[in-house]
Amino acid sequence: MADISDILQTSCQVKLLDLGVVRVTGNYVEKFLQGQLTCDVREINENQHRLGAHCDVKGRVHVTFYLFLHQEAYYFLLPQSMIPHLLLCLTKYAVFSKACVVDVSQDWQVTGLIGPEISDILAQNHLLPHPNTTVASFKTIISLAVTGTTPRFILLAPNEQSISFLNNKTLQEGVMSNWHLLDIIAGIPTIYPKTIGQFTPHQLNYPAINGVSFNKGCYIGQEIIARTHYLGVSKSRLYNLAFQANTNFPAGTPIQTSDGSTQGTLIMAANEKNDSFQALACLQMQAVSHTIWLESPQGPPIWLL
Repeated sequence: MADISDILQTSCQVKLLDLGVVRVTGNYVEKFLQGQLTCDVREINENQHRLGAHCDVKGRVHVTFYLFLHQEAYYFLLPQSMIPHLLLCLTKYAVFSKACVVDVSQDWQVTGLIGPEISDILAQNHLLPHPNTTVASFKTIISLAVTGTTPRFILLAPNEQSISFLNNKTLQEGVMSNWHLLDIIAGIPTIYPKTIGQFTPHQLNYPAINGVSFNKGCYIGQEIIARTHYLGVSKSRLYNLAFQANTNFPAGTPIQTSDGSTQGTLIMAANEKNDSFQALACLQMQAVSHTIWLESPQGPPIWLL
């Protein structure tokens, strides 16, 4: 496993095989999605994408995603494992807006691009977003810029199309854990099936990464989310953690203090080097001053650093 410094300094491509794509179309699709999602759909166009979430009426996050517009259709980019739940969340309301919600993952190949050379490579192929934009497209290929200090982009292309410039010999083959690690460093959490409905957007720090709009009007869970934002009543929040272990831990693993009480939940973790892992976790604020640990089913508890 590469050291994090190597990941940051080396340009590579990663096949994002765990990500899928959902397309939403219809005459009233913008209005439909505007009433469903935390992000402001009006801000999304051929030049801008947004992070967003779908919440329940209690303001708890059920799905996290990237949302972008392509050829008059909206597309969600999210983990394959979360697509059935997104379809369930959207289709129960889609009939009232005559919107069509379809899993089109089989039509797209999704590639992550990381590193200092990526911007030049994309610019040479007309796929580098302009300053103050987050999307570029050329012919049938779409490029999404990803927030963070490390240059990263998500490339989407039709499945049958070969992307010749990705055969560039300077681009090494990366692994999924590299991509997840950089999400963790950038503070971009992902909800997986085990953590559906457990957190508010504020507990995931979604307002800080532009995943929530407070100027868009009503959407599902909006009243509670706005109250949390303006009254500041959230008692737990997102933290970056590190731990040493011989195996990763799945999303949803409880985090406990020395007295055995559960004080948080692991959101996601990724291998950094050898037995070193970095993670995002939602923790009760008082837990930060205590020794905290992950319960390991295969041995003694794993202490968090």
